[in-house]
Amino acid sequence: MKKERKLELEDLVTIVTGAGRGIGKTISEKFFEEGSMLALWDVDFPLVKALAYSLDPKGQRVMAIRADVTSESEVSKAVEEVVRKFGRIDILVNNAGISRHKPIEEMTLEIFEEVIKVNLTGTFLCCRSVTPIMKKQGRGKIINIASLGGRTGRPGVGVNYAASKAGVIGLTQTLARELGPFGIYVNAIAPGPILTEQTKQYPPEVFATWNIGRAIQKDGLPEDVAEAAIFLGSKRSDWITGVTLDVNGGILIR
Repeated sequence: MKKERKLELEDLVTIVTGAGRGIGKTISEKFFEEGSMLALWDVDFPLVKALAYSLDPKGQRVMAIRADVTSESEVSKAVEEVVRKFGRIDILVNNAGISRHKPIEEMTLEIFEEVIKVNLTGTFLCCRSVTPIMKKQGRGKIINIASLGGRTGRPGVGVNYAASKAGVIGLTQTLARELGPFGIYVNAIAPGPILTEQTKQYPPEVFATWNIGRAIQKDGLPEDVAEAAIFLGSKRSDWITGVTLDVNGGILIR
């Protein structure tokens, strides 16, 4: 008789920020398949509401929350709402992010700070808000979505985006040291170019330049990032913290 496969994230409560589309949506879908209960956050509430309904029409294991990760009050309220429904938070996936590329001489301070605020400050606020809960539980896993752009300079990335994602990597490493004694794991994923609805809007030749030097001749998909997140959220990664996992098909080999 074939042995039934054990679900990797069975009954673990996960928050996914920026869950409405792209990588965040796929992470949410894959986590649900692995048995996780989900709190789907996004500034676009209709998107996450529709996703939540498609996964769990009865709303017993999935909830949708309109949350702006740059707002202290909205993040705090959203965390309280998750705890009120599920009683705990086991995993936080900080996926919410934006890109506003301009050559540096054309980049206003407003555009620079907008990206930093969502990508880096938003990650900080979410980490800070779940920390007391995870400490009380004696366990938790935080997964921050960084980027190849935070590892190395790439054409078309933008200094604001690269700086924000490099900051996420530094935040991940420091927080892993700080929270490790409390049973809280903090890791990051640095995806390379990923085919999403957003990136498909670019001309193929532009996407090709992002993949120069790639060792594996396969385009990166949201599922590739989701599988890495499942690993980091599961017990299989219980001897791993402070790591930034490169998921880029070998564009960057270190």
